[in-house]
Amino acid sequence: MSLWQIDAANEMKEFLCGIIDADKIGLTGSKLEPASLDVFSDVDIEIHLPVNVAVDIKLLLRALAERFCAIFGYEFHSSSDGYTLRICFENGWRFDLSFITPELGESRSGDDSFEDRVDAVINRFWFLSSMVLVKLGRNDYLIAAHLVLELCQLIIHVQMLMRDEAKKTDKHKFGDCEDVPILHSLVQKKKRDTEDEILYILFQAAENMDKMSAKLELGYHNRNNKLRELLYEPIKIHRFSPFN
Repeated sequence: MSLWQIDAANEMKEFLCGIIDADKIGLTGSKLEPASLDVFSDVDIEIHLPVNVAVDIKLLLRALAERFCAIFGYEFHSSSDGYTLRICFENGWRFDLSFITPELGESRSGDDSFEDRVDAVINRFWFLSSMVLVKLGRNDYLIAAHLVLELCQLIIHVQMLMRDEAKKTDKHKFGDCEDVPILHSLVQKKKRDTEDEILYILFQAAENMDKMSAKLELGYHNRNNKLRELLYEPIKIHRFSPFN
């Protein structure tokens, strides 16, 4: 069976070679062991950067969206030896792009403005929502439940950032008895099985994040419907598969 990762890995590697001045770009992870691949696997790519070469993450994200398709969500992590961009496109393709840097290497992921901080939380939310579907597809209800509750925390995180921005401070000795809409979604009487409970919370969280994003008026588009497409789109391999 031909899986999406085969062609996607080659396309991504060729694209990165054309836009990044790297010492080496290579495939890692399960892609090196085709027998271990399933439709839920992502594609792991390592990019080894020369000394003093940095990657502008914002520019890279725009270039990726133009070359492939719209970005559904992403998260960014840094460490002592580099940084990783985990990304999910709206067609369901997922990549882990690990940038390995010498001691003086660094990333340019933008300043720490309100918009940048909100953008990071919102995109992490949508990336993790795609991972909930992956974990459900692999019948890992424990991890799926852990992730879906983290989504609820991320919604509250955005609310806290909005309060900080409105009050121009992140020091709050007292609150204002703020409403926390996502909590209402968690308190419901209808009994469901574990899988249905996770999906219920997932889509309640997605609706809440869309509403929260709309209030920000920063040009975010609703992604709840796209998330439902990733879940319900007909697929021969698995009913939960988020991939075309």
